[in-house]
Amino acid sequence: MKKIITFLFAACTCFYTKAQVGINTKTPQGTLDVVGGTLIESYVIDTVNSYASGNYYLLTRSKDTNPIGKVKLLDIALRNVAPVNTYNITLKNVNQDDVVNLNTGLETSKYIVAITGAVFTDATPGINTTTSIKSFGAYSTEVTSVTDGEKTYNAINLSFQGAGTTSAQNGTWSLTLCVYEKALVKDWGTYTGGVNSSFTGVSTNTPLGLQ
Repeated sequence: MKKIITFLFAACTCFYTKAQVGINTKTPQGTLDVVGGTLIESYVIDTVNSYASGNYYLLTRSKDTNPIGKVKLLDIALRNVAPVNTYNITLKNVNQDDVVNLNTGLETSKYIVAITGAVFTDATPGINTTTSIKSFGAYSTEVTSVTDGEKTYNAINLSFQGAGTTSAQNGTWSLTLCVYEKALVKDWGTYTGGVNSSFTGVSTNTPLGLQ
């Protein structure tokens, strides 16, 4: 009986010590710790670019874990913030159609914000009749930043140039924001170029794959 107990104890100890497996490392920091390149075949992970025709999950290699290098599954259904988010905002009772430095509450260190749609209702467009083609008031939208305490936030500026509100009443802005998680955004840099007399130009730094 003592021999059986001793054997079971030794087996359990061996199993515990082997719970962490290391490849190219004698001190594994996870259940499986691989140091170096990994070759995965038989399409366990498909790296071929294809058109999205369904719901996709995103695998990420995390740097904020201990140890660094854990692979995480990003499931949008389980979190409030996705890599790309749409956000609708309605601003009522806006005086003279101007919105200046509206704090979105979205930190510039975490998010990139783009205005993808903006409409001001109850507006009377101003018309410039001196041009060969009559020009109307134009929407002006801009994302800047404001500082509150020790944090900097994305801010919104809106204007309907050349327009006034009907019967001097205040109007309503309806806008759509596209909010990107900054950690998943790649900066392609700045395009510096010019256009010819016909107002056309061609970008010379469009990344491969989007051309």
